[in-house]
Amino acid sequence: MKQNAPSRNNGAHQNGAAARHAYTTNEQRWLAVQRRDPAAGGQFVYSVATTGVYCRPTCPSRLALRENVAFHYTCADAERAGFRSCQRCRPAGASQRERHAEAAAKACRIIETSESLPALDALAKAVGLSRYHFHRVFKNVIGVTPRQYAAAHRTGRVRSELRARRSVTEAIYGAGFNSSSRFYERSSETLGMTPRQYRSGGRGVAMRYAVAASP
Repeated sequence: MKQNAPSRNNGAHQNGAAARHAYTTNEQRWLAVQRRDPAAGGQFVYSVATTGVYCRPTCPSRLALRENVAFHYTCADAERAGFRSCQRCRPAGASQRERHAEAAAKACRIIETSESLPALDALAKAVGLSRYHFHRVFKNVIGVTPRQYAAAHRTGRVRSELRARRSVTEAIYGAGFNSSSRFYERSSETLGMTPRQYRSGGRGVAMRYAVAASP
């Protein structure tokens, strides 16, 4: 038997109403389930009368008949209606997107607090992913590779230290470099100028630029 609206309690409905604007009818929700639309994740869950379980809209299980499907705003609503969580898509747990975001954030914290860039294998192990999967997840979530993120973070630290420290040497070691020679090798790439020029606000640095027409 079809329901006209998802089962809910008032509190859950008020808190999530704004986020569910794209899935306000059962027809829209059913279409999202048929398409396994990732955008519908976290907006609602659906239950199947013949199996007694409730699922994410993206659940990979075989599609149930529409007549056996009901919709619920939250997992709690579905459980109050007597349904249990699907063991394939685990709607009561964190979504894959959330797990990936958490793994990437943890890796960022490790990079930021390390003296030097940890090996890719070590980072992957720390967040519970394989080397290949971790590299792909990190880039998808953060937008750059772990090495690029570490370089950008180190650059930010160098600039902060140069503004705060009395000497360039103190700034270099304060930013986490093990030797000043290693830093000076990359100072032009990191700062676009020497450390002393950066501290002086770029005084004496020649800037070159070009203008080109864009389509």
